[in-house]
Amino acid sequence: MPTEGSKRTQHLEVQGMSCPACKDNVEKALRAVGGVEDVQVWLDEETASVVGEVEPDELIKALSRTNYQARPLR
Repeated sequence: MPTEGSKRTQHLEVQGMSCPACKDNVEKALRAVGGVEDVQVWLDEETASVVGEVEPDELIKALSRTNYQARPLR
């Protein structure tokens, strides 16, 4: 079982969100990825933060399946 210190936060830029329903869809898609423990999505900034043991590529693939484009935010 991962310890508290082993959790990572991934920050993503998410394109294609235009309404609160979009924000909800992005959040739902990210939460469905294995290893995700918490998700925060900001519609106005078009960003998301994900806490957990998960690779950015997995998050990006999950969003692409729901027609949102994402990339790591630097």
